[in-house]
Amino acid sequence: MRLLLTGGGTGGHIYPGLTLLQYMKRTVGAVDVLYVGSERGLEREIVQRAGIPFVAIPAAGLKRELSISGLRTAWTAWRGFREAKRILKDFRPDVVVGTGGYVTLPVVFAAASRRIPSVVWEGNARPGLTNQLCARKAYGVAVCFEESVQWFRRANKVVVTGNPRASEVLDADPKTLRHARALYQLQDGKKLIVCFAGSRGAETVNDVFAQLIPRFSEKSDWQLLYVTGDKHFEHVRQMLPARLPENVRLVPFIHDMPALLPHAGLLVCRAGSSTLAEICALGLASIIIPSPYVTANHQEENARRLVERGAAMMIREAELTPDALWKAMHEVLETGRGDALRRAARTLATPNAVQSLCDLVLEAKAQNSRR
Repeated sequence: MRLLLTGGGTGGHIYPGLTLLQYMKRTVGAVDVLYVGSERGLEREIVQRAGIPFVAIPAAGLKRELSISGLRTAWTAWRGFREAKRILKDFRPDVVVGTGGYVTLPVVFAAASRRIPSVVWEGNARPGLTNQLCARKAYGVAVCFEESVQWFRRANKVVVTGNPRASEVLDADPKTLRHARALYQLQDGKKLIVCFAGSRGAETVNDVFAQLIPRFSEKSDWQLLYVTGDKHFEHVRQMLPARLPENVRLVPFIHDMPALLPHAGLLVCRAGSSTLAEICALGLASIIIPSPYVTANHQEENARRLVERGAAMMIREAELTPDALWKAMHEVLETGRGDALRRAARTLATPNAVQSLCDLVLEAKAQNSRR
């Protein structure tokens, strides 16, 4: 099978496609793959690190208003479309799978122009404009939330699959779990708090944690693994004392999150779709701080689905203070609240998500073969 993957910008648009690919290699057999991304996102580094062929095309977010900036992005998208058509002609995929981000639009539209079926995967409760437009050209759309179906009324087919990352974290083998425990120096008998604010980190969350970290010296039975994001690591390190509390570890990025998360007693995080899927699959206690800097505030909508079902706590960034976060962490780790969150999270899990998405992709391929 020949599969072309596209999607980018953040890890939430990249990792689900890679999870799908690994599953298909195990279950379908030989898969020739090409990943098409942009130069500006994280996809080149992540995809090439996984040993997958990668090519970049021009991509930019479409704007709804008519302006000079809007014309520039439209021109960039047109250039990406032309380049994508050339790539599709050369690679000749059976199916294109787009997982969101600006680069998905020119690739899916180019696939439609060449009569190559595509599947669009949407991770958020409220989809962005890119995937709504792509859905009209796709064979099918896979979504993570029942609430998302209403946004794709003009799609040919919509299937609620869940997030492939939910399946991946459940399949982490014991060897990788042991490796993560050693790599991140996790200590027996301590309650592990893993904190990260998305692929790139977040300045406000980092500033709050910089104020909190000295307090961890008071909690010898807690352990913090704090992921700053690559571009914020030096800034955060400079705000902290030269000698960190013994139970605090600072790292810029985690490449093997599925191997780390099963060790966590508490996750403090953003509300990206993949992260929430991992929370539910593993039954993790979590404090979610939705990013307010995303389109249509979709992260808060994502988080609300868990909060309303008692499966997570939420602190909006505007209300985030060191005291508020410390109090919430204490509630989760030192009372019965954590166990209640874990039980509720498991009820929202979609453990067969990657299989469901794979089935839709194979269905699209079969339809193409019948032409």
